[in-house]
Amino acid sequence: MSWINKIAQGIEKAFSTVRKPLGLLPPLLLICEVKNRPGLSAIMATSSIIRRLPEAQIETGANECGSPNMNNQFVRIICEELIKEIKDNARVSCVIEPTKINSIGSGGNAGGPVVVTSVNTIPSSTKGIIQ
Repeated sequence: MSWINKIAQGIEKAFSTVRKPLGLLPPLLLICEVKNRPGLSAIMATSSIIRRLPEAQIETGANECGSPNMNNQFVRIICEELIKEIKDNARVSCVIEPTKINSIGSGGNAGGPVVVTSVNTIPSSTKGIIQ
């Protein structure tokens, strides 16, 4: 019976480590946030990971013989390939909820001025590019 308890505890632990989804940002804040992001960088990811390698007791300095540290090169290669894969093959899908796109137009014809108001009535989808 103890193996069942271990499995149950493992499943419970897996669910407890899942992060809650972020709340929705208002559109104006989202636009400001997107414009201020620097974009994906393999160099920044590499330096952040190498800076933290000592936490795992992994040496990041030059070897005692003076040769370059292969761990640092390994981390750089991994980061470059991951960023390349994300940029080249990732897909971003967005959904525009009904009533979120409103438009007003005006014009005229032989009968006089015409004012048009519209709103999207069904969910729409769009695509984006990860940068």
